[in-house]
Amino acid sequence: MTYFVLNILFTSRSRFFISMICSVLSVCFGDLRAQADEKLSIKSTSPIKAAADRYKPRPKFIVFEVESLGKFNVNALSDLAGNASARVRENLVRQVKVKFPIILKEGLNVIGGVDYRHEQFKFDMASEPDYPLFQRFEDKPLKRISTNFYLKKTLKNKRFVFAYLNNSLNSDVPQFNNFEDQLKASVSFIYGKQANPNKQIGYGVSFGYDLGQPSVFPLFIYNHDFSLHWGLQLLLPKSAQLRYSPSNSMHFYAITELKGASYHIQGDVLNGFDQLEFRRSSVRFNLRVEHEIYDWLWFGVTAGYRVPINIFLSEPRKNRRDSLVEVDAQSIQYYNFSIFIVPPTKLYNRAKGSG
Repeated sequence: MTYFVLNILFTSRSRFFISMICSVLSVCFGDLRAQADEKLSIKSTSPIKAAADRYKPRPKFIVFEVESLGKFNVNALSDLAGNASARVRENLVRQVKVKFPIILKEGLNVIGGVDYRHEQFKFDMASEPDYPLFQRFEDKPLKRISTNFYLKKTLKNKRFVFAYLNNSLNSDVPQFNNFEDQLKASVSFIYGKQANPNKQIGYGVSFGYDLGQPSVFPLFIYNHDFSLHWGLQLLLPKSAQLRYSPSNSMHFYAITELKGASYHIQGDVLNGFDQLEFRRSSVRFNLRVEHEIYDWLWFGVTAGYRVPINIFLSEPRKNRRDSLVEVDAQSIQYYNFSIFIVPPTKLYNRAKGSG
């Protein structure tokens, strides 16, 4: 999914990001005034690429998200701690994302980002109220503090390379003690070609925690805007997204994605183990709508369904074959609500040379 967001960020030249920064300053000092909604008007003689850009989402550079899962049952299986079951009555996630330009040159762009994620659990109906897993995670959040770097380099013959690096501290208590165990790095590299103004194809490789534990797998990208309204973005096997944009103020998405994470757990979780890794991965199917509130201010609503692949506790640098506790979680629906800031329409069109 990361590549798809960056594909939007990198399509505009350096002047877009300069305009973006100016718009943020204007918002902060209250200089932006209400503007009438711009009616979409496309001449039949306009190139499809120029027209299609008007229907694409503008890049997000500040995002606030809240995600909540419905109640679901879990079963914990362990040779050390025994077996137990419980119901997760609350699984709440809050997240803030910020992106900003670092290097903006003709043919080379580097974008930075900072994220903070906070996730908490609450249990009830536990078959064993003193079961260590449920006690340890009861209202004790998992936290992730991450930095992101995105690079896109344009080559000859419409070729390009894209690289992504994420470094994060994933833990129940992020701190500099045991820094190496908390640090999780993800890297992706893609080599591609701009087949035509509306199509990109590329291949690459990725290392990360999409399967819960460290893993390397190949990547295939295919981005295609079929018409003024429809677009397809594939980053296989990580995600697939179909977009429908009826106007420049509303976008609908159907998304399938693979998501995973690994968290360093400190303290007395199991007898004889004061440091563990909590690892999980799932496939998510969701429908999303994004709508304009006021030019630069938008909101998004997602309704989805999560199917767990694996959830387990293991020692650091061990994998599922060496797990100490395996968790069987029920598939469940979830909801995500977000509010985000995008460049104002006039500045965005001016940066593209169309306003």
